[in-house]
Amino acid sequence: MAVPLSFPIPIPIPIPIPPALLHAAAALALAALAHFLHLPSLFLYALHTYIHPDAVPSNTPRAVLRPPGSDAGQGKGSSKRGGGAAAKDAFDATSAQLYRLRLSHTTLATRPHFGAYHAAFLLPLALLPPALLLPPLAASPLAPLVPAAYLFVALLRHIVVPSPRPAQLAAALGALLVATLCSSSPFAGALASLAALPAARFARAFWLGTDQPRTGLAVLASSAPARLILYLAVLVSSVASILRCCGFVGAAEQEVRLLAAAAGLQLLAARPAVQMYLNEAVFCWYQRLHVSRTPDTEYGRAKVFLHNHHLCAVATQLVAPPLLVLSLLALWRVQGKDFFEGVEGLDWLVGWSVAMKEAALLAARWVVAVWSTVTVITLVCYKRGWLFVL
Repeated sequence: MAVPLSFPIPIPIPIPIPPALLHAAAALALAALAHFLHLPSLFLYALHTYIHPDAVPSNTPRAVLRPPGSDAGQGKGSSKRGGGAAAKDAFDATSAQLYRLRLSHTTLATRPHFGAYHAAFLLPLALLPPALLLPPLAASPLAPLVPAAYLFVALLRHIVVPSPRPAQLAAALGALLVATLCSSSPFAGALASLAALPAARFARAFWLGTDQPRTGLAVLASSAPARLILYLAVLVSSVASILRCCGFVGAAEQEVRLLAAAAGLQLLAARPAVQMYLNEAVFCWYQRLHVSRTPDTEYGRAKVFLHNHHLCAVATQLVAPPLLVLSLLALWRVQGKDFFEGVEGLDWLVGWSVAMKEAALLAARWVVAVWSTVTVITLVCYKRGWLFVL
């Protein structure tokens, strides 16, 4: 009787995927998804910007604001616009109208510095989720360094390089000096000082977004969720800094969670802050219409144009500090001695990796501290009447 021959079935040996390749594939997939879905533009989608009627095509929406008596049949001033000399001195209602346009990817792409804003959002969206969701040993130890470095350069470009006003430059230098002396780290101090001017801009938006001037204008009103996010962003950031300063936060993991919550709320609050930046031009335009019997429409026209023109640059300033904090916290998570310990020829990188881990946490801590401190001080100055929205 023939005995059937049996051959061993070969068992396939799984080939492990290198962690760096896995991280790169996830980052490329996320970058492609964010780019084709226009996620950076989606963050600002449906916000409203304003333009004057001389630059408005025929199919634009209705005017959102008119001065009292500027329209026929409305107000007391319309009855005085008769013939003769009164017609020559009549107020030009056409130049005293604002038209509201909804932002989309198409309209945002035409603004200056849109590429910088797009990259400031795209790099963290592509590189941070793999670093935060993958196991620490599977994440690349240098991936979060790329968005952190880019955001640092973006803040330098949009704050220091454009030669701000002397008061702004003095505030930035003062923040740099104080942060450096208090943190005893030039790296953390220089990084944290860049959050001073965006924090002052956010405080200005907070002042208008929560209707502290009591304008009563419906076009400037924020929704209840937007006001709640604005308040929570300031409150949580301030609590995180106070608890750390008083020593109530002991473990590093607890501090990282608190800083991540503060940065997340700051990022969510950046959207209503951008809207308030655009509404600020409307507020100044409206003030100029009522400052005298002869309204200064040229100032309001220039204000609306500049705020519309520099939209993406301001959006970059507002989103860069919280994204920078999240990048530094991701860098803290993936750094450590386990990556290079025992690797022949790379033992010298163990100390460098541990130092980068501590420096990342220190810098994130001071960025949040400077942001919250400058925001609160600026709000106090507005409350005391030392600063005004003009």
